[in-house]
Amino acid sequence: MMRTSFKLLATLVLGAAALSAQADTYPSRPIKVISPFPAGGATDVLTRVLAERMAKTLGQPMIVENKAGAGTSIGAAFVAREAPDGYTILMATNSTLVTNRYLYKDLPYDPDSFARIGMVGVGPLVLLSSPKRPFAGTQDVVAYAKQHPGKLTFATFGPGTSSHLAGELFKKRAGIDILHVPFKGATQALPALISGEVDLFFDMVATGMPQADAGKVKVFAITSPTRLPTQPKLATMAEQGYPDFDLTAWFSFVAPKGTPAPAMDKLRQALAETLQDEAIKKRMLEMGIDPRSGTPAELDRQIASEQPIVAQLVKQANMAPQ
Repeated sequence: MMRTSFKLLATLVLGAAALSAQADTYPSRPIKVISPFPAGGATDVLTRVLAERMAKTLGQPMIVENKAGAGTSIGAAFVAREAPDGYTILMATNSTLVTNRYLYKDLPYDPDSFARIGMVGVGPLVLLSSPKRPFAGTQDVVAYAKQHPGKLTFATFGPGTSSHLAGELFKKRAGIDILHVPFKGATQALPALISGEVDLFFDMVATGMPQADAGKVKVFAITSPTRLPTQPKLATMAEQGYPDFDLTAWFSFVAPKGTPAPAMDKLRQALAETLQDEAIKKRMLEMGIDPRSGTPAELDRQIASEQPIVAQLVKQANMAPQ
């Protein structure tokens, strides 16, 4: 009995020592950050801005890799399969953690299995129109769509992404029929919009507004319930006659299930410090993204509150699981 007790005690002591050593040494090498969208898009830019600042706190480089496609599923599935050691994390969006569960019959990852690092930020989208179309505003788009059902097309970041849901909500609120054309991200969708290959696109402020300011696309509205402080002249969809139009994109960091607590604690600390950095706050607000707490609790609340809303929207839009 004493020998068994001694072995158990020794095991516990060694385990505690291993955890302590890991806490002291993590991170001891570069950390891989997966961006589930193509390079150059708003999500990718945000990921790189945050990763560069978090690396200063962690004392190790954070290397961003792009694994785009299938509404963030490719990148999410990759991270879910990685070793849970704190050296691979994912920039997860509402598509990753909420919408995809309603769109794919055989989702290659479990949205609920990730270890939550924390909530990053929330940002509205802007309604853009191709310069090839004669529209002067949202009402022109709606009038044309009602006269020509199924003729107008809208680009998205991919099935189930925030831009897709924004288009579906637009269809519902305006009572119109426009056709979904999925891309892998804004870097593919914007050239198609500029060339006239597609007619409309709900894009993030960071990538859409520079194109609008350059006169390459037209911008008609913003999808948040209130105007954006950095774009005060841009009216909301609600102000233009489409009440309860509130659809935003949000961003978070997660890690593979089973990532040790010491690593999670350091990642959370680095994220929290980053989001409190005034230079980072300013950069995010310029991108049209409102910085959040960086806590896992806020991320859990966001997911829980959004699930019933997205489930209803997917059902109403007749988006059958693929």
